[in-house]
Amino acid sequence: MTEVVSYGKLFRDSLKGSKVKLVGLAATAGTFVVTSASAVDLNASVGPILDSMIELIPTIINLIVAIVPAIIIMAVVGFIVTFFDRVLGMLKI
Repeated sequence: MTEVVSYGKLFRDSLKGSKVKLVGLAATAGTFVVTSASAVDLNASVGPILDSMIELIPTIINLIVAIVPAIIIMAVVGFIVTFFDRVLGMLKI
C-alpha cells in the first residue's frame, strides 16, 4: 500500500529547528555589529578592495564582449556541420 505524503507536512518538518537557527543568526549579526562599531576606520580597509573590484569590471566586460561573438560563430558552424552530416547520413554516401 502506498503512503500519501503531504508536501506541506514535509516543509513544516524541515522548518522545526529554524527558530534556533534564526536566534543563532541574530546573535552572530549582533556580534558583527559590535565588532564593526568598535573598528577604528572600516573605510580604509574596505575602500581599496571595492576600488580594485570596480577597476576589474570593465576588464571582465571586455572579456565577455570579445568571447561572445566567437561562441556564436562556433555554434553556427557546429549547426551547419551537424546539418550536413545528417543530410549525408540520410543519403548513405
